[in-house]
Amino acid sequence: MDDKIVNLRMLGFATPALPLNSLVTAVFVFLPALYAEHIGLGAATVGTIFLAAKIVDVIVTPLWGLFMDNYPTRWGRRRPWLALSAPALMITVYMLFNPPATITAGYLIFWLIALYVAWDAWTISHTAWAMEMSPDYDQRSRITGLLQMMVMIGGVLVSLIPAILERLTQPDFETKASIIGSFIIIILPLSVLICLLSAHEKPVNSRKTSIGFKQGLSLVIKNNALIRLLLTNGLMTFCTYFLQGLFVFFVSYTLNLADWVGFILVFLLLGGLFCVPIWIKLSIVFSKHRAIQIAMLVGGLAPLMLLILPSNNIVLAALAFLVIGANSSANEFLPRTMLADVCDHDRIQSGSERMGLYYSLLILSSKLAAGIGIFIGFSFLGVFGFDPTLGLDNPPEAIERLRYLIVLFPAGAYIIVMLLMWRYPITRERQQAMREQIEKQQV
Repeated sequence: MDDKIVNLRMLGFATPALPLNSLVTAVFVFLPALYAEHIGLGAATVGTIFLAAKIVDVIVTPLWGLFMDNYPTRWGRRRPWLALSAPALMITVYMLFNPPATITAGYLIFWLIALYVAWDAWTISHTAWAMEMSPDYDQRSRITGLLQMMVMIGGVLVSLIPAILERLTQPDFETKASIIGSFIIIILPLSVLICLLSAHEKPVNSRKTSIGFKQGLSLVIKNNALIRLLLTNGLMTFCTYFLQGLFVFFVSYTLNLADWVGFILVFLLLGGLFCVPIWIKLSIVFSKHRAIQIAMLVGGLAPLMLLILPSNNIVLAALAFLVIGANSSANEFLPRTMLADVCDHDRIQSGSERMGLYYSLLILSSKLAAGIGIFIGFSFLGVFGFDPTLGLDNPPEAIERLRYLIVLFPAGAYIIVMLLMWRYPITRERQQAMREQIEKQQV
């Protein structure tokens, strides 16, 4: 088949990643501020609700992975659930981004949990499908890198909405949230349709279809590379959502640029988008775990600019967040492409393709870390003397303390990640040897 056709089909296959990050950006940047400040639930309540919803998600996520792995349909193991998750997501997005004038905490936690359940089906089905497409170490980086580029484009598009609205009109925050939700509702079904028409799912090819629960659990627990990768992914995700959860408050009040939140968010996401090819190249030239270490070094140093960034300066703020966003794409796609290699090790041990289960564990670590990030970030707002409902009426010293809160926690997490990636066991050479062993098992 012509390379141009193959590339076009791969682009079509990657399309569902676009609304995925539109949703990620919308949920973790705009929803906490919407419900904490503008709906009036309060920062501590919203932070607790996000964490509680993640705890439910911890239970649901691996169940989705196990179900998809062990109960294939005649349409495939991944395709049906990607299609069915779209309408469920559309309903939950509408309810969350268009709340009634008067709500209770129960409204937010119910619809947030519903969103996470549908979200799990979407992400596990699509990303597990992507990671099963190729057995090659570097090709996996290219495939997941393509997905990550779509992810970043989706984030840029959804952040352009408030940026454009801020320049054309002066909408209130509730209106911004509603328009963002409408955009996501439109692109969700379109992206699924394009994906399903662009690619076919690879048939399952393993010497046995399932293993016992105790044996399967034992293999997971004893998988050293997996445990290190889950911890790494969790810490990297914590950093991403800790920053995004506090982003609106920091830009609006510490930098005094409330009318430029959407505009600056675009630069944060563009930094990640521009650097996707760089992280792919580094993972090929060196290795995936070395690329993560480099990304962590960048991620730890770049935010130090926020400690000295002056307020009321839109140009410097945009440039600073462009640099700070550089490692955000590495945070997302490198653990995913490394997970495919981890699954090769599991396949040798178990004889089964359990990509759905393993990817569900990866996103479980992401979602739990995201909830913890929101919880810690919002909880420490009170410790630092900042009340979101007061806005600029907060004491000046409390507003300034946001600089240290938004910088210090991620820096510590990045240092731990660099240590976790030291002497990581699955190198390019080790993965190639495992693929040869898998091929022999199939003969």
